[in-house]
Formats: sequence, C-alpha cells, structure tokens
Amino acid sequence: MNASWVAAVCAGLAVWVWLPPDATLRLRPGLALGLPNWAKPLPAAMGSRKRWWIGAGVALAVAAYGWSMTGWVLLLTPLIAFGVWVGLGRLEPARVKSKRVEALMCLPQALDLMRTCVGAGQPLRNAVETVAQVMGPPVSDLFQPVTNAVSVGMSDAEAWQVLRSDPVVGHLACDLSRNAAWGTSVTDVLAQHSTDLRRQGMTQRLAAAKAVGVKSVLPLGLCYLPAFVLLGVVPVVAAGLAGFFS
Repeated sequence: MNASWVAAVCAGLAVWVWLPPDATLRLRPGLALGLPNWAKPLPAAMGSRKRWWIGAGVALAVAAYGWSMTGWVLLLTPLIAFGVWVGLGRLEPARVKSKRVEALMCLPQALDLMRTCVGAGQPLRNAVETVAQVMGPPVSDLFQPVTNAVSVGMSDAEAWQVLRSDPVVGHLACDLSRNAAWGTSVTDVLAQHSTDLRRQGMTQRLAAAKAVGVKSVLPLGLCYLPAFVLLGVVPVVAAGLAGFFS
C-alpha cells in the first residue's frame, strides 16, 4: 500500500469531517441508523463529532507507530476509531448519573401528586407545572421542557413528545402524549408508571446492596492479609530458620 495513497485518503476524511454539512440535508428525511444497544451512546455522553475526532486521532497514532512493524496495521485503524467512538459514547459525567438517580427516586412521588391534581379536576399541563413548582429540582428540571413547550402554545400531546427520548421519563412521555392526543384519562397511566418506577427502584437498591459484599472482598482481603502474614507465616518461617541455623 502506497504511503501517498494513505495520506490522500486521510486528508480526504479530515476534510469531510471538518466541513459543515449541507444545509439542504435538513430538509431530507433522516436515515435511522440501527445501531445495537452496546454501540448506542448514552444521553449525556460526548458529542458524536468529537468522539470521531478522538477516535481518528488514536487510530492514526496507532497506524504511525505500527507502520514500521507491519503495513497490515492500516486495516485495523477503522476498527480502532470505531472502538474509541463506542467506548467514549458509553461514558457519562458522574454528576449526570447522580442527578438521574435522584430524579428516579423522586419521580414516583411526583407522579402520585400529578395523579391527585388531575383527579381533582386540573388539566394535565397545570398539574405538571404545580408539581414542578412544589417539588423543585430535579423534578422541575425534568419537566422543564414540557412546561416550556406548553408555554409557547403547543398542545399536551406535542409537548410530551419533546421528552420521548429522555432516559428517565421517555416511556411516560410517550404514553402521556398518546393519551392526550386521544383524549383519554391519564390517571391510570400515572399510577402504572409510579408503581413500575417504585418496583424498579427497589430492584436497583437490592442489586446495589448485594454488590456491596462482592466489592468489599478485595479491601477486606487487603486488610487481613498483613495480619495473616505476621501471625501465621512469619512465626513459621522464623522458627524454621532458627532451627536451621542452630
């Protein structure tokens, strides 16, 4: 493989990544990429463009380092770039994870309050706004896109569609949007999701409690290992050496 040909391909890829996309592409129907679950990025992960840049840099660095050993390393550069892209997509800031866990813990109570407000005769949009004001963050931050969409004139069905891809309330938003479009009652949906979220939270807490014993094996072993060596091994070795030299 000629080095000039490789340089030309890399330059073309760099220009393709660097140039902004054509504005007319926004008017065309989007192409849904059927990525498997293990390759789909997390919601708060690094942007796809930046991850491709980092993956391309790592792949080029590996290619430059392994070029002197074998030319076959160039065949691995696309796999390396894709692997880095997938790996960075599975990373999220710890702050985002903790905020999501806190929102999941508060969400069942928020849904119960919304169900009570709707049962008392309030429209769904008023119930969402009331509960968000009463509970505050992180519930208010979670429902802020819905209240913003309602405030600009969207219907309830359109407003809840804004959160259809949210990792916390995505399924709830789809169900509420469908019920709002059909004009059916949302109290049963709120009750069912509240029950499911409580069950999910209990399962997660039980799994975390079970994982404590597994995670504590290594620290406890490191704590007991010096005492075992000093009390069990050292006396035996010392007695053997003393008998040998005597």
